[in-house]
Amino acid sequence: MLLWLAMLPGAGAAEPGRTGTTLRLFFPNQRLNPDQSDCSAVFPVERPLAQGQQATRAQRALQQLLAGPSASERAAGYHSIFSAASADLLRQVRIRGGTAYVDLADFRSRLPGSSSSCGAAEFRSQIERTLQQFKRIKRVRYAIEGDPRRFYDWMDEPCSKSNGYCGWLAGSQR
Repeated sequence: MLLWLAMLPGAGAAEPGRTGTTLRLFFPNQRLNPDQSDCSAVFPVERPLAQGQQATRAQRALQQLLAGPSASERAAGYHSIFSAASADLLRQVRIRGGTAYVDLADFRSRLPGSSSSCGAAEFRSQIERTLQQFKRIKRVRYAIEGDPRRFYDWMDEPCSKSNGYCGWLAGSQR
């Protein structure tokens, strides 16, 4: 089953059988990881789930994550490379066979540190942990403007089995 969620008003549908009232977002926290020795360490915050939106919980969680921590979350030590300046990066999410395919607008000039070793670990762990709260999502693959190779080149990662050989859904190669 393929779930395609375009970032257009009214696109997509709420996930069937989901009635929770909160979403968990995962951000780094300087108080919970004071020496910052593990760049991939992220910790959950809960946010209310707005009712009536025509999007899945996974899509809404990513939209909120990409907007960064709230003022009260920042006061509690949470931080992120994501902020109001990156709130509009999510183009679409596709979920198929346990894999979430995340297509982002070109963020490279807005998040230049995201390709450093620590920046990449922080970037990916926030998105992956946030999405993997949903039982059906086991893996996350990425693309920039619909092109996975662009993302993995930016992250200085070769196309390999771990990223689906830079393919976009089954049988798709760019």
